Amino acid sequence: MKLKRKRGESKFWAFLYRSGFARARMPFWRVVVEAQLDRRVKAWPERFESAVAAVFVWARTVEEAEALATLAIEAEGMLTLTADAMKHPPAAPPRREPAAVARTALGFLPRLDAGAVAGGASHRDARA
Repeated sequence: MKLKRKRGESKFWAFLYRSGFARARMPFWRVVVEAQLDRRVKAWPERFESAVAAVFVWARTVEEAEALATLAIEAEGMLTLTADAMKHPPAAPPRREPAAVARTALGFLPRLDAGAVAGGASHRDARA
């Protein structure tokens, strides 16, 4: 699923929605998705383990919005861990059928090494 965002239209539709001139046929959702990087599909950097992004979706129900966002993220080579949807003012032109229309930049979460000590190296016996 290809996601793209056009700069000019988002401000135009948001203005029409806020002013009351346009009504969407279905709700617009902002779905925050946390996903684990699938290294079998794509060569992700080793220092990252998972990513977080917001996916913007036209959908009738919250379940449909979360499912579309999950499909869009999985198409990019990630395995969805969690998805939370919330209604949002439209930032893209209205659609007749449900679709994921845009995604924010991925926020990568670093890998937590199991062998690393939380406080770093011990300096208890260090001499000045």
